[in-house]
Amino acid sequence: MEAKEYYRFLLERYYNGSATAAEAEELFAALRTGTDEAEWTAMISELHAAATADPAYDPTVYEKQVNSILQQEHIPVKSMRRMVIRYAAAAAITLFIGTAGYFAWKGQSRKMPVTIVSANDVKPGRNGAVLTLADGSQVVLDSLGNGIVTTQQGTRVTLNNGQLSYDAASSGTVSQNTMTTPRGRKFRLRLPDGTGVWLNAASAISYPTAFTGNNRTVTLTGEAYFEVAPNKNQPFIVQLSKGASVQVLGTQFNIHAYPDENNISTTLLGGAVKVNINRQSSLLKPGQQLDINKKSGVITLNNQVDTLSIIAWKNDILSFQDKNLTAVINMIARWYDIEVVYETTPPDITFVGETGSDVNLSSVLNFLRESGIHFRLENKTLIIEK
Repeated sequence: MEAKEYYRFLLERYYNGSATAAEAEELFAALRTGTDEAEWTAMISELHAAATADPAYDPTVYEKQVNSILQQEHIPVKSMRRMVIRYAAAAAITLFIGTAGYFAWKGQSRKMPVTIVSANDVKPGRNGAVLTLADGSQVVLDSLGNGIVTTQQGTRVTLNNGQLSYDAASSGTVSQNTMTTPRGRKFRLRLPDGTGVWLNAASAISYPTAFTGNNRTVTLTGEAYFEVAPNKNQPFIVQLSKGASVQVLGTQFNIHAYPDENNISTTLLGGAVKVNINRQSSLLKPGQQLDINKKSGVITLNNQVDTLSIIAWKNDILSFQDKNLTAVINMIARWYDIEVVYETTPPDITFVGETGSDVNLSSVLNFLRESGIHFRLENKTLIIEK
């Protein structure tokens, strides 16, 4: 094989998750040539050798996966850290189970086997939300067509192609609105100042119908991605639980702050944000993520996180990138609106991979089953077994 050591280097970086998108594309281009299959197999086997000592390792499964790699005529690549290959009939997921040392790499020419998990499969979530007006009345946005939803003190609220917008040009008295996405729903919102908000499932954001004070303050629970309209005279502030807040000095960022999870995470994609908690403040740069443990108060700064996987949910992708089992299950529960019961302490497993958010629950549960997770689905309750 020409430049064998270089390709070994690319494989090692791909295997440990450090390859760039360009390196991954170069690696896949070399794999697609189909030359020197024995060399490729040997190199992949060497990288995987550490897993053979694991009792859970199945060499027959591994051999099939290696063969499927080598037989591919085309392997679509979005980026190294996204690693999603879609199947014709169902979602395919490339995954690592970090603690087991098991590496699964599935090819496009083979459809993922469908495991019948329940006679009544669960459909994925969709766009939808509930708008609560200042007087307490509510408007369900799921099935409304384009047009004016309501008018409040001169402010028109309009729905257009799945996005709610405010026209405060003729605004009189300012009132407070709240948009809530139930489990199994997500929605887009354009605030009165032009700021774009993508609201994930089981989330809520409260905001005024016009920003008239010294700042633009909104309150968030759950998860949202923001693209803030610039206005140096009115800082944009997101209030969170436990006295935490995010002051925006830039434009693009994601906040993950579900009340039933231990951590609050702020991830910056562009510009700068300042996270304030317990009289401490931290300034983030693009590519950084700040985690706040709500119980201990410990603050952790993560450099160079995978921002694409962080905001994958807004791009109709379920990303399992670097998430443990509990985080993956929480994400599934919110999107498919199911309950979860654990019969035992969740195993310490870390996943990498993703699938489209438009697949039925059974396709995602296949991913868990192939990962060695034992479970059963009773009606709309997912029971994680011992």
